[in-house]
Amino acid sequence: VKAATDSFSTMSRRLGGTPDTVQACMRPCPPDALPYMGRVRGFTNAYMSAGHNCWGILWAPVSGKAMSELILDGEASCVDLRPFDPARFAKKKSGGRGRKRGEESVGEQW
Repeated sequence: VKAATDSFSTMSRRLGGTPDTVQACMRPCPPDALPYMGRVRGFTNAYMSAGHNCWGILWAPVSGKAMSELILDGEASCVDLRPFDPARFAKKKSGGRGRKRGEESVGEQW
């Protein structure tokens, strides 16, 4: 982690300092074992391609192609990126039934 931080120190300074959290993982893997690939919601021109687990090297060529298509053309044509949406685990806001305390559901309202 220190070697990577040292290597990217110039970029870190340009972006406003040092990271809040630093960690290294051998095999980052989302709960559903699918990588995160696509636009990062809530940000302009932010994209993510991460969490490929032990398949990262094998999937690198198609991941790079899909992400470059998404960034340059606005959508990936070589693969459907919908299953890999980085926001797929975000809490969904819905106008469904039931009472809420803030964003927390507190049960049905009858």
